[in-house]
Amino acid sequence: MKQTLVDLHCHLLPGIDDGAKNLAMTMAMLRREVEDGAAGVVFTPHFYYERTGLDSFLQKRQAALRRTAAAAKAEGLPIAAKAGAEIYYTPVLPDLDLAQLAFAGTRYLLIELPTTHHPSGIEDTLFAVQQRGYTPILAHVERYPYVTEDPTLLYRWVAGGALAQINAAGLIRGGHTAKLLIRYIGWNLVHFISTDAHNMVARPVNLRAGFEALPAPAAYAFRKNAVRAFLGRQIEPPEPQEPRYRFGRWA
Repeated sequence: MKQTLVDLHCHLLPGIDDGAKNLAMTMAMLRREVEDGAAGVVFTPHFYYERTGLDSFLQKRQAALRRTAAAAKAEGLPIAAKAGAEIYYTPVLPDLDLAQLAFAGTRYLLIELPTTHHPSGIEDTLFAVQQRGYTPILAHVERYPYVTEDPTLLYRWVAGGALAQINAAGLIRGGHTAKLLIRYIGWNLVHFISTDAHNMVARPVNLRAGFEALPAPAAYAFRKNAVRAFLGRQIEPPEPQEPRYRFGRWA
């Protein structure tokens, strides 16, 4: 398959989080990325400010990145890679060293929100991040129950300048989640599709299948957006549409 895709959210670095457990798994997952048509990946290990010091995280990430880069070079894998992070939401996010957490060489930040509760102050935090010159990308927005219940939350964040990413598995598996994501896409509330891959079985690399499950216009736009984010170029998303609750459903 022609290498035209970019995976902006994956847990392939060995032994750093709940993703790839060792270098052998990392390499197997990287091979799958190449088979799926990926030309580039951003390694985004979990970063929890309240649990892990930034310096410790950066040291572990750099060590894992060196091992991975050396193995990929030795094998001759035709894929570009750079470091990033999946940053768990914290109100102090704007005060952190964002240059170390953004996709390397860019002003894009991947931010994970809590799934158990809707934290207060999200809008203010996202605004403060943007005031520092960074663009927040909200990870796997299909996983937040409060967004499912009230998609106008996502609308407000996107209208305020954030971008949104969905996991390929949500579309591939079909059912309620896939229908929900098609609505988000129709409202121009989604800008990227990624794998969020953690292993080879339960949460595998599935980039190609994810793109194949998208409506054709969205697949074209998301591919272009991912390349631009990887290269650190500006993305100009379409105007978001505010969801309306009518006759017992969001439309």
